[in-house]
Amino acid sequence: MSAAVEYIRLGYGNYGMRDVNIDNILSTIKGIGYETIEITAADGWPTSPDVLNKSDRLILRNKINNLGFPPPAILALLPLCQSRISHVELLHKFRIICRFARDLSWTDSPTIVTTTLGANSSEWESRQDQILEMLIQFGDIARDFEVILAIEPHVGGAIDSPEKANWLMKQVNHESLKLNFDISHFHLQGMDMVYSAELCLPYTKHIHIKDGYYDQTGAVQFLLPGEGNLNLTEYLKILVNHKITLSVTVEVSGMIWNRSDYNPWETMQKSYTALNDARKALQPL
Repeated sequence: MSAAVEYIRLGYGNYGMRDVNIDNILSTIKGIGYETIEITAADGWPTSPDVLNKSDRLILRNKINNLGFPPPAILALLPLCQSRISHVELLHKFRIICRFARDLSWTDSPTIVTTTLGANSSEWESRQDQILEMLIQFGDIARDFEVILAIEPHVGGAIDSPEKANWLMKQVNHESLKLNFDISHFHLQGMDMVYSAELCLPYTKHIHIKDGYYDQTGAVQFLLPGEGNLNLTEYLKILVNHKITLSVTVEVSGMIWNRSDYNPWETMQKSYTALNDARKALQPL
C-alpha cells in the first residue's frame, strides 16, 4: 500500500440512514472498510440528543470505540444564522449538541461539529456583520465545550464560494471556528478544485465528499461520489499535496436518500468502492 493511500482515510455517517438502527449502521460501516464515522444529531434521527440519555450516549460511545473508530464527528443540521429562527433558541440548541458531541468522545482532542450557516446568498451583503457576530458567539460556546465548529460553504447559501469562505475565516479569526470543505458545492459551479483547496484547506477541520451538477432547469442535483464528473483521484491528490490528514466523509444528499428506490446499504458500498478505487490509484509519494 502506498503512503498516499495510508494518508487518506474514508468516513461515513448515518445522515442518509435516518430510519436504520444505529447498531447495524456502525458494524456495516466498519465491515465495508470505512475508517471513521459521523453521527447525525438532529430531530428525527435515532441519534438525536433529545432521544439519547446519558446512559444511551455511553453505550453508543463504547460501541464506536470498541469497533476501532476514533471519536465521531457530529453533523448538526442546525441553521446557525437562519433569520426566521430565534438566535437565542439556536444558541441553546447548539449548546445541547456540543454537550452531546463531548459525551460521545473519550479523548481530550476537540470534537468536530459541522453544519451550515442557514442564510442564503441574497442575504450575504446585508447581513455580513450580523453573521460574523453570530458566528463568534457560536465559536465561544464551541470553545467552552472543547468543540470545533466546522462551517460548510453551500451552493445557494451565504457562503457559496471559496473566496467568501476564506474571507469569513480571516474575519472571525477564532480557534474554534473552522470550515467543512465539501468540494461539490464549488465543483458544480465550475470552480477550480486546486484554487478552491488553496483558499479553504488552511482553515479546514472536516471534509464532506459528494458530486453534483446543475440540470437543464438550473436546479442543483447532488450525486454520490463517483457518479458525476468530479475526478476523485485528482481530488485526493490535492488533499495529499496539502498534507491533509482529515478523513474524507461521504455525505449522501437528502435528494438521494428521499428517493423511493434508495437503498442505503448499496449506497454505502458504492461510495466506498468509488473512493477506495480513487485512493488506490494515487501514485506512491
